[in-house]
Amino acid sequence: MDLIDHLQALSARAQQTGSNLTNEEATKMALIAPFLQALGYDIFNPNEVMPEFSADLPMIKQGERVDYAILENGEPKILVEAKPYATNLKTAEKGQLQRYFHATQARIGILSNGRIFHFYSDLDAPNVMDDSPFAEVDLLDLDNAPITEVKRLSKAMFDIDTLLSTAEKLKYLRGVKEEIKKELTTPSEWFVKEMAARIHSGKQVTAKVKELFEPIVADAIDSYINNRIAERLKSAMQAEGKSAQESQEVETDIGEDPNALVTTQEELDGLYITRAICASEIDPSRLIEKDTKNYFNVLLDGKSQKAVVRLYFNGKKKSMEICDAAEPANVDLDGPSGIYQYADRIRAALKLKLG
Repeated sequence: MDLIDHLQALSARAQQTGSNLTNEEATKMALIAPFLQALGYDIFNPNEVMPEFSADLPMIKQGERVDYAILENGEPKILVEAKPYATNLKTAEKGQLQRYFHATQARIGILSNGRIFHFYSDLDAPNVMDDSPFAEVDLLDLDNAPITEVKRLSKAMFDIDTLLSTAEKLKYLRGVKEEIKKELTTPSEWFVKEMAARIHSGKQVTAKVKELFEPIVADAIDSYINNRIAERLKSAMQAEGKSAQESQEVETDIGEDPNALVTTQEELDGLYITRAICASEIDPSRLIEKDTKNYFNVLLDGKSQKAVVRLYFNGKKKSMEICDAAEPANVDLDGPSGIYQYADRIRAALKLKLG
């Protein structure tokens, strides 16, 4: 199983049992320890995953213990601090985990309430944990989780230099996205003044002008976002109509009678979902279907050598092959909607074909 498969299983468990995880121990056993296991670590081997790891600060703080320490050659490389499931991590006390950074040589820390995992490092100052996490995984929102980057924490891929380089990029990307979100939600005084200065005919942005522009800027942001959404929907609908014509031009397999093929609604749904996933990268109309006797291809620009996914929907057991060079290539699906679970891998496959 790939990491995303493990996380999806944990997501289902979190939804089913979250309300019953009323203390830290229950949360650790149900979700946090299995999360570490999903990263490839042997949680039953204390030489690899040590629970209640001692992290005393001589002459400063005694009796400190981190919930889990992932060890390498006897030294901690990842520290994990657990909180009860209902804990709000944004306001949770992080002092304990911060002290662990002082007491060990670990460069990665995880703070989790079982559902949400915050990943920290010491990018700003050595052995001083950053105030903000460089990444977040929410088991109930895996579509927006940086799965590819989190894989670098796994036992098989762990390399501290590569990981820290990735962490730095993620931290700044996360920070910029948060600031953009704030500006789009509640435009700051600086943003309003900047827009007014660029558009208003007056030489100075007075308090009266700023007051005039505050609702205008907010309305303009809402209008722009709505227009972008409408454009994407229109593009997807146009692609749906266009695909029927373009698919006739796709080269069929030798010896295969295209008139004998029956393209099912589920296969078409799979095409539309794949287009929706890839719409952030390309014009979705560039993804064209090619049905065969054994599987349903979704091809970039209709070229057989540029398959993004292959859907095996003809039998009772449904599966999908993702052409991203990752393992496992084939994943089982309950139906077309299951394709959304592999959105990151599908976009990775598209980028591979784009070169």
